Amino acid sequence: MKKIDWDRMHKFNTHWIKIKFFNYKPDINNAKVLKNVRFCEATKEVAFQAVLLDNESISCPGARYAFGWDIQNKHKLLARCYDKQNIQKNTLKSILSQAPYFKKPPRFIGLNTEGEPDLVMSYMSAEKIVNLMQTYHNISGKNLDISLCSMMSICGGVAVRSYLEKDISISFGCYDSRKFADMRRENLAVGIPKKFFEIFFD
Repeated sequence: MKKIDWDRMHKFNTHWIKIKFFNYKPDINNAKVLKNVRFCEATKEVAFQAVLLDNESISCPGARYAFGWDIQNKHKLLARCYDKQNIQKNTLKSILSQAPYFKKPPRFIGLNTEGEPDLVMSYMSAEKIVNLMQTYHNISGKNLDISLCSMMSICGGVAVRSYLEKDISISFGCYDSRKFADMRRENLAVGIPKKFFEIFFD
């Protein structure tokens, strides 16, 4: 595959965020290590510089669960979600049981760090997503099955799902992510794993 110039890549006329999961401490000097942030909130910071996240960085219990850093406290996550959302407890349990998460958590997560990412994500308008889908249809000849959820929508529904399932993911976001990531009202979040880079970006 042709090497992608990620620094100049604005395919589909949108800004793509590179996401890399590290099982070791990367040798990165130009990345800012964030503390006490939500994952969705951290995606906003990459407009200014590369970002590095670790177990101590993420304050959101949903993201901590999705990245495998706090899966033993599922009951606390359910209690928090129940307090914030008008959903029955049994329904929340069912939704959470279907949510993707890392069984082996990464040590670090890089956003726009150097090198080839594991996936890219963007906040895109519906019109741009239609263009993306046309490219997908023309190359694959298939429909794209997606799973939508209003819980852990960016961290789990886009980043973790795209990585684990090696498939494109689309999310409307959740109340927190739309607020803290500054998602425009017309935008959705899209994640594309490495498997599809050649289709969309070569």
